[in-house]
Amino acid sequence: DETMNYADAGTYCQSRGMALVSSAMRDSTMVKAILAFTEVKGHDYWVGADNLQDGAYNFLWNDGVSLPTDSDLWSPNEPSNPQSWQLCVQIWSKYNLLDDVGCGGARRVICEKELDD
Repeated sequence: DETMNYADAGTYCQSRGMALVSSAMRDSTMVKAILAFTEVKGHDYWVGADNLQDGAYNFLWNDGVSLPTDSDLWSPNEPSNPQSWQLCVQIWSKYNLLDDVGCGGARRVICEKELDD
């Protein structure tokens, strides 16, 4: 239940041989399980997506796959400010969907481990 900023969250997952959750958020079964977990917990969680590359409306998952701004994963009226300071992405407890936020805030972390084929 530790909280940390976005950069520290990435380091935290890497130190455990994992990454901030990203590919699981694109799997319909996994995303339902993740959102069910976060809804029960009622906290905000970092996910592995950001807009740090160019500050435009180009959110990418940490594995390089695009996170479209019209995705059903976004909370209502989000992303709301990706060209300014809201460059990182969280699961927002208010809607239990994604939200663009500043990268310096303290949030909980969800890490994922890629399974070997």
